[in-house]
Amino acid sequence: MAHVHLYRVAELARFLVSEGCRVVVHVDAKTPDAEFTALAADLADTEVALAPRHVCEWGMYSLHEAGLETARYMMERFEDVNHVSLISGSCLPIRPIAELRDHLSRHPDSDFVESRLLGQDDWVQNGLSDERFTLYFPFSWQRQRWLFDRFVDLQRRLRIRRRIPQHLDLALGSQWWTLTRETLRRILDDPLKDETDSFFRKCWIVDEAYVQTLARRHSRDLRSESLCLTEFDPQGKPFTFYDDHAHLLTGSDKFFARKVWHGASGLYNKYLYGVDPLAIARRPRRETLADVIDIGRTKRCVGRPGLLNQSRFPVQAFEQQHATARPYLVLDGFDELYVDIARWQNAQGLDLAHGRVFRPEQVEFAANQRVLPGGMIANPKIRDWNSPQFLTNLIWHQRDRQQSFLFHVSDSTRMASFILKDPNAQVLFIEGAWMLGAAMSPAEQPSEFRRRVMRLKLLEAKHKAEIESASTRATVHRWSLRDIMSNPAKPLETLAALIEDRGQAGLGALPALRAEHGMDELVYRLESEGVETGLRRGSRRRSSTMRSNSA
Repeated sequence: MAHVHLYRVAELARFLVSEGCRVVVHVDAKTPDAEFTALAADLADTEVALAPRHVCEWGMYSLHEAGLETARYMMERFEDVNHVSLISGSCLPIRPIAELRDHLSRHPDSDFVESRLLGQDDWVQNGLSDERFTLYFPFSWQRQRWLFDRFVDLQRRLRIRRRIPQHLDLALGSQWWTLTRETLRRILDDPLKDETDSFFRKCWIVDEAYVQTLARRHSRDLRSESLCLTEFDPQGKPFTFYDDHAHLLTGSDKFFARKVWHGASGLYNKYLYGVDPLAIARRPRRETLADVIDIGRTKRCVGRPGLLNQSRFPVQAFEQQHATARPYLVLDGFDELYVDIARWQNAQGLDLAHGRVFRPEQVEFAANQRVLPGGMIANPKIRDWNSPQFLTNLIWHQRDRQQSFLFHVSDSTRMASFILKDPNAQVLFIEGAWMLGAAMSPAEQPSEFRRRVMRLKLLEAKHKAEIESASTRATVHRWSLRDIMSNPAKPLETLAALIEDRGQAGLGALPALRAEHGMDELVYRLESEGVETGLRRGSRRRSSTMRSNSA
């Protein structure tokens, strides 16, 4: 069964004929006539037969009909055929044809077709199962998707359920079958074929059900297995084999593999011409096909951590929050306590120390850069359009380097929640640090100061509640402001220990603490507004002593 890339179909047909097989090629009637004419000319010197062409519509009855009628054409043209295998133009024989011939000669009455009874075997990975047969499908899933979906929804609401003919025990399975001549003849000459065809014409994806059902009715020795290796993703799309998968196909108990990329010249050379390219020989051969398939399914369903794009975007209603690509540091409240903390991190070996990336009015990238790799622009409007993805992309595009950024309780409650649910986040939180930057400005009215302070207090209370909740997946290191005022080096020791590939042993020169001028008045104002600061004159005096000792 061929649709595209007919030059590869010609190669495959020539090889099979050279191995003593009878070959009939069906070319989709939608394939341009010029390509079909070129194929016919290419195979003119061989015994390959070209079957009458049918229009093939994926999922519709026409695709099945083309395959079954081509099988009829095969048996009428070649009377010496004892088994018929339906394969695709994108298949390759991965075991010698002599082994296939020997296998079939040892099972002369056996039919090899995957046949799983509907309702007993969970064969369909995703999508319609029973409804393939109980609903009507007049619209093409590929060309008329909107009409297809709406009509299915309408039939569900109206509770439409078609009657299944009593003589059919419906079954599903791979469309790539190998049947004996006798079984095929009984299927084609079935006295109830008209009723069977009438029923299946209104079903969906008939090529995975018609032969699989009728083989149960007519086979003398049905073996529910396909001789063709096919693997599907959760959407029912076949996995594609490339040159670097050659070692995965070696040793398979199947005789054909589908789907092989038409550009995989290494695989075509290996299996049609017996030439092992050097690129394949150098390929590491540690993983198994099952491993690769599992990785592919995971990437298709979950994606790679930290990589989001339009082809694979998380659905919040069905998935856990996506994670970033690698661990990063969040310094929560550090800029209120330490002067130029970014420079100190640079000295410790962390060169991507950003400022407040989520500051409401601006984006503070490291070294005041305006554009970072990946087109990350320091524009708050772009950032706020989708702030979680902004952070995800920031980490992804420089995932080979550790990054840190400053955070403040007033920056973004949405991002505070996102960060705390990210297992890659290392959060260093100084509780109450916001108070050090809450000084009343000369132009600010007492009522405005009160509202601003109470808002910050509520924001921090919410932040602390989220930290203590069961949904927190980040690693949180937490100190009170009073503890830090007594020992300013305490959080810096933790921060230094989290910096990757840090060369120096000591902390070096500690960053200066912000000046305490006006602290008494600030503490008085905050506590008069009902904010318990924990800062008394004695605590600040000890802070001054520690700062002198650090210097």
